[in-house]
Amino acid sequence: MKKALLTTTALVALSGAAFADSVAVRNGGTSHHTHAPTVVFHGEANIKYNIPLTTATVPDPVGSIMSDVDLDVTMTSPGQYTATVSYGLEDGAIGGATVQVGTPFATIYVGQRDANGGADASDMFSEVGDMSGIGTDEDNTDWYVKVPFGGWTVAASGYANDAAITGGVRAAGLQSENTSIGLSGSVGGLSITAGGMGDAGGASVSTNLMGATVTVAAQNTPNAAGSTDQETGLALSIPMGGMTLSLDSTQTATGDHWGASASTTISGVTITVGSGSNENNTFKASGNLTSNVSFLIDYETSKDNLTSDANDPTLEAGVTYSVPGTKGTSISASYSNDDDDFDAGTQIKMAFKF
Repeated sequence: MKKALLTTTALVALSGAAFADSVAVRNGGTSHHTHAPTVVFHGEANIKYNIPLTTATVPDPVGSIMSDVDLDVTMTSPGQYTATVSYGLEDGAIGGATVQVGTPFATIYVGQRDANGGADASDMFSEVGDMSGIGTDEDNTDWYVKVPFGGWTVAASGYANDAAITGGVRAAGLQSENTSIGLSGSVGGLSITAGGMGDAGGASVSTNLMGATVTVAAQNTPNAAGSTDQETGLALSIPMGGMTLSLDSTQTATGDHWGASASTTISGVTITVGSGSNENNTFKASGNLTSNVSFLIDYETSKDNLTSDANDPTLEAGVTYSVPGTKGTSISASYSNDDDDFDAGTQIKMAFKF
């Protein structure tokens, strides 16, 4: 069980300090408000009863009551050149601070293993279908720079040094191999994305053609044999009345692949069905049952999930009730063997935002 507690006295003291920083005192004892530094607390807390999944290491899981607190402290100094320091308590552990510096030309983030998410190639390069993409969407970079110009955005992230992190999630390799660069923008009716990380790189171009969105992508990725895998993809998104049909065809190192899906919205519920050459059939429905009750069902015939039974499909299902008259309080019941939209296992949770 994980807990975090801030006493009322401490909160009052910090709130008083934040207010004091926002007031300037003139000669003669009068005061006036200025655009001065501020301190803001925000976060989430929850209590939950969770029955874990049956796995090879836990053949007979036992349910338990748990609690969790995520608390973020943000200190901001406004102006043409701004500075924001974020410091968080998450999953019962204090994380490293992230410093964000805003200038008229670029935004710079410096943090310990989580500088604004990082991994710009994977975030900004839009691969198609079964293409592998560039890099991974990890949160373990030490610095991040984002530069907008004329409708385009360039971003880069990487490591502060070549030192490995023992017990962490940092990928293998040196600074140059893990420096990630991404680009996105539009020109002449074309939307363009690109990304590069180490010796891997890719680019995509999409445009509107007779009402359909057409995307073409290509990438080169080094493989374990020391050579390079070339991947290409073509995707179409076609609106058909109240439905959207999506088709893709890709050529990768593992062969030729295809995918098809259709989505529509009925009475506020979005429904998507799909299939592909990997024989993974999918069904997803989500939306609001009432103004305060929402639901999600996400089903795949893929057996790539967290259970020990090789025949189990992948499934997430849950219902969430937003308590009226509150600011972010919710009660949910869910099952997941994928740990994506909900925690893994069977669970009942009450969550609070502040």
